[in-house]
Amino acid sequence: MARSRRRHRSHRRRGGMGTPVLAAIAAVLVAGVAGAFWWSGQDQKLNAVDDVTLCPVQHGPAGMTAILVDLTDPISPAQHALLTALLDKEIADAPRSTQFTMGVVTEDPADWGASAPLCKPQDRDTAGALTQNATLIGQRYRERFLAPLQADISRLTSVSGANQSPIMESLQALVADTPGFVTFDGPRRIVIVSDLLQHSDVMSFYRGGDWDSFRASPAFQRLGSTLSAADVTILQVPRPGEGVRDPRILEDFWARYFDAQGAHLPVLKRLGDL
Repeated sequence: MARSRRRHRSHRRRGGMGTPVLAAIAAVLVAGVAGAFWWSGQDQKLNAVDDVTLCPVQHGPAGMTAILVDLTDPISPAQHALLTALLDKEIADAPRSTQFTMGVVTEDPADWGASAPLCKPQDRDTAGALTQNATLIGQRYRERFLAPLQADISRLTSVSGANQSPIMESLQALVADTPGFVTFDGPRRIVIVSDLLQHSDVMSFYRGGDWDSFRASPAFQRLGSTLSAADVTILQVPRPGEGVRDPRILEDFWARYFDAQGAHLPVLKRLGDL
């Protein structure tokens, strides 16, 4: 009888000890769930983007890329395919939250300026499995960022035919019209698609102009320094026998031009088709 009572008391003690343990486990689980919801809320605030531009609300763009397209003369199908691939890669390689704008070289100043800014949003591959909807994120990336940007590229790379090619003027209009580009202190990129044959009232290679003649002209005083520390990539469309006999004149001019603007030395890639 005594042993039976001791066993009974022992069972009751073991049962009583389980209640605090279960309560502690429950508290940990509740805290974990609350923490997950808090973290999800913080993550949503951090990743919140403007509904129109898709740029981050809290800290703005992480970088800026302005693309200028100068196809006043038509290009071959091979050049067009290569150009499209290079511009697609430019977009794919850009860090998340990079702001893109596009402009065109045209003889009509009314067409100068920048397209509506659009920031590269989060894509499906970087979506959090627990706190984010990967399907919706991927859909937003494709439909609201990639598709409009590719449509602009397709439209601008199909434009051709003009009496003048004011590259410098169109570039400055693009830069000035891109929100925040001139004063942005983060990474800035300029991508120019062009044959580099500047032809306007300010300066023209077709009239025998070069850097020295431009430097000595009154127009040089209008040259600003809006591209400080910017990276420049030139996708050159070769036009043999047009404008200048020596391609080095073109390279020298634009190297000096971007140096005067405060930019880094341009990276030149030729869109050949042979």
